[in-house]
Amino acid sequence: MTHAVLFDLDDTLYPEADFYRSGFAVAAGELERRGFGPAAATRAVLESIHFQQSRQGVFDAAAARLGFPAAWVPQLVDLFHEHSPCIRLPAASARVLARLRPWYRLGIVTDGHAEVQRKKIRALGVAPLVDAIVVADDLGREHWKPDPLPLLTCCRALDADPREAVFVGDNPPRDMLGARRAGMPGIRLRQGFFRDHDDAAWEKPWGEICGLEELEALLDRIAENV
Repeated sequence: MTHAVLFDLDDTLYPEADFYRSGFAVAAGELERRGFGPAAATRAVLESIHFQQSRQGVFDAAAARLGFPAAWVPQLVDLFHEHSPCIRLPAASARVLARLRPWYRLGIVTDGHAEVQRKKIRALGVAPLVDAIVVADDLGREHWKPDPLPLLTCCRALDADPREAVFVGDNPPRDMLGARRAGMPGIRLRQGFFRDHDDAAWEKPWGEICGLEELEALLDRIAENV
């Protein structure tokens, strides 16, 4: 019997691309202030590098392309991480959480730098919609998923046996493997960066959905098979 449902945050409860666009807009505005602009064009370059070329070294690549000093890169990275993100919880996510909460204890387990993740949580307004939130970075970088500790910590906060919980996430090598290591079924949400990635070389999920609004039906099937 499933008593608790745990969720990943980025690319599960909201599209992480929105966070990157928000940060790139702030960085582009700073570059315009320093004489490299207009901001809209710079933001387009940053997004192009990130979404079409590489998710790593975006500001280094932008410095080479746009010609601003490489010495500015660490400052821009800090500005990106420290900004208050302009992101919203999708209505579909809010609806699913509201419909599940009378029947399950709900939690969120998220990786990433602690303060960055907390700013996302505040901006999304998701804390009142769940019963527990665990930021894995608070336990130490070595305990980011797929380490099971953050998932087990969330289960303890929910007073739930991991065997009676499920974890919903988008990232096979982190979320699905982390769920298995924590002893709970993993449900893969095919959206975001990993939407079209083949999971043949990674941890197989217990089940798959293409949208959060499919989750209720899948949980009903789990209950029927108990």
